[in-house]
Amino acid sequence: MPSLARTTGTLGVLGAAGMAAVLVGGPLLATGADHLDAPSAKADHRIDITDIYAFRSTASTTTLVLDVDGLMSPGASVGAAFRTGTIYEIKIDTNGDAAADVAYRYRFGSPVSVGGGKKVQDYLVRRATGAAANRNEWSGNLVASGRTTPYGFSERVAAVDGGGQSFAGVRDDPFFFDLNGFIQFKSELLKGTTDLGTPGSGAGTLLGGFTGTDTFAGTNVLSIAIRVPNAKLGGTGKTVGVWADTAIARPFGWQQLDRMGRPAINTVFNGTHLPLSSTLNDAEKEAFNHVNPTSDRRITTSNVKAVMGAINNVLDVNGATTWTDGEIAGLANVLLPDVLTVQLGNSAGFLNGRKLGDDVINAEFSLLTKGAITSDGVDANDKTFMASFPYVARPH
Repeated sequence: MPSLARTTGTLGVLGAAGMAAVLVGGPLLATGADHLDAPSAKADHRIDITDIYAFRSTASTTTLVLDVDGLMSPGASVGAAFRTGTIYEIKIDTNGDAAADVAYRYRFGSPVSVGGGKKVQDYLVRRATGAAANRNEWSGNLVASGRTTPYGFSERVAAVDGGGQSFAGVRDDPFFFDLNGFIQFKSELLKGTTDLGTPGSGAGTLLGGFTGTDTFAGTNVLSIAIRVPNAKLGGTGKTVGVWADTAIARPFGWQQLDRMGRPAINTVFNGTHLPLSSTLNDAEKEAFNHVNPTSDRRITTSNVKAVMGAINNVLDVNGATTWTDGEIAGLANVLLPDVLTVQLGNSAGFLNGRKLGDDVINAEFSLLTKGAITSDGVDANDKTFMASFPYVARPH
């Protein structure tokens, strides 16, 4: 078997400094970030969280972006609308215990036609703190009210009490990734394949499915963006944890059906039973989405270790540096709980939080393979991001 470095060719090797940065703050390898990761998300794309971003807007403000309803074509985007009877929550942990201390909650009214099949919705935003922030409920102080931006319209931005701005509407999907290549990679990895192959070489190898094609090019999402003062999130210089969830109204209260912090812990480390079509995989992913990050180390650490063991086998067979058991345990404790960390007011450091243009896939490959593989062949978004709020690119 040829060496891993020679087999991957232009995939290259990430330097030690970059690896350290990814390990401290970076998200994890994703099958489409978090697109369609579990049955409830597949059943109703409007509650399917595709990505969450947290990044510095100015020295004193931070923008949080929550995207749902991924892989929409331009045609499907024309009449797209958020689900009524649903709360879309962005949660912030200010003290490192993986429990929310602040929550921003969005709720949308019934869609109204504005002609040409396009829809608009009124929405409200509430801000909850303390114990109420850690629950799924429509509570907190009303801090904003606005209207969504219909497809093709100029951005409608609402003011947020205490400073800041809010946006909701159809946007370009900022995620970029060769999803089909990764599906083959994961399937072959779980089967025990150690033959790397080369990108584009075809089935039966780990890298053979990668063609450099961005699966998400030309597609849109429904996007929620809110820019608020750092003081509302814990204060400039503070490192906080961020994640999102969606919950729908049930007779017994609000039921959480999807959640996401780093992209995409659930997709990669849960659902590793063969064949991948096994109902056990769907059940495992669904259960993960229904609980809070405080449960993650208890229920998912063993899965992280199992996947990393499979990757270790590939590295070993191909003569690359492997992970020690202690390093794998440490990595699991970094990746779990599934919370995206960001230092408020700091724009330095790759993957400090998550910026719209961060190539998380390249960084994640580098992390998991100890720098042996560093690219999926898709290295940038297909549209230019906006220079001002809401920053996410206009839709296709």
